[in-house]
Amino acid sequence: GQELGGEMLFTRRIGFSGTPSDLLPVELGRCGYEKGSDGQMIHVMSSPEVCSFEVVPEGWSVTSLLDRIATAESPRFNALIDTGALVTGMTNFEVARYLLDHGLDWCEGVVFLDEFDRKMILVRATGRVLRMGQGGL
Repeated sequence: GQELGGEMLFTRRIGFSGTPSDLLPVELGRCGYEKGSDGQMIHVMSSPEVCSFEVVPEGWSVTSLLDRIATAESPRFNALIDTGALVTGMTNFEVARYLLDHGLDWCEGVVFLDEFDRKMILVRATGRVLRMGQGGL
């Protein structure tokens, strides 16, 4: 971001976005944080009404973890946020495909971020990958 946001490549910049951080190019000044957004995110992501956790058994593997998610019935998993980077050796698309191939019978598709951080959806019925909002699901 330093190279793209600084004056090294471009003399004029209209905007710059990314993860909020004060590691901005000096030319852009200080980061303007949205008041309360971090607190709201932490509140939601730590709320027992929204999130839960499970202790996985010793000897787990990436596929055993994904199988547990794909076949869960009560409660069903609506999101997989891999904050600990436990799912390794697979792309986000491969994880989406695996989940659909091994369960999630109630889902018409799986939303994932592609290699460019775009929201994509893998549609179960067709196997096609569409940009989020193109599909009608």
